[in-house]
Amino acid sequence: MTQAYFVDAHSPEWFEATLAMTKDYFVWMNGQMQATCNLSIEGITGMSIDAYITTAMNVISPKGLSNAALFLLVTNGDAVAMGGIRQLPNGNGEVVRIYTKPEYRGHGYGGLVLEGLIFEAKNRGFQILNLDTGIFMNAAQSMYISHGFKKCEPYEGA
Repeated sequence: MTQAYFVDAHSPEWFEATLAMTKDYFVWMNGQMQATCNLSIEGITGMSIDAYITTAMNVISPKGLSNAALFLLVTNGDAVAMGGIRQLPNGNGEVVRIYTKPEYRGHGYGGLVLEGLIFEAKNRGFQILNLDTGIFMNAAQSMYISHGFKKCEPYEGA
């Protein structure tokens, strides 16, 4: 594997790549939701995907908060994956929006992102780290389990 490193997804030099990857993520997720659950982001939120992306950037992974962060994983100058953490209303941490671009899947980048987020969450003092995933995200679920996550009941803020 080529050397990979994290950058702040909100930094000016990476923000356009962050928006593009976020849109790719939500378009992909929307298609999966429609195929497996007969639901859509538009139907659930009442917003277009573009409007939802803006909301997600401001609510799920806002810029400049000590209790939230969003990172891109970069290799060979390209953003290949992303992921973030944020604080839930109960004070726990939550892993959010782990996504690897389709052309970079199968190289362990998702695991690197998750490991980086776990490290970052510990540094920020989160004692418990939650995550929420779709029923169609089988590869992601396997990765989460291999990193010690266990199934739980729905939680506030998910």
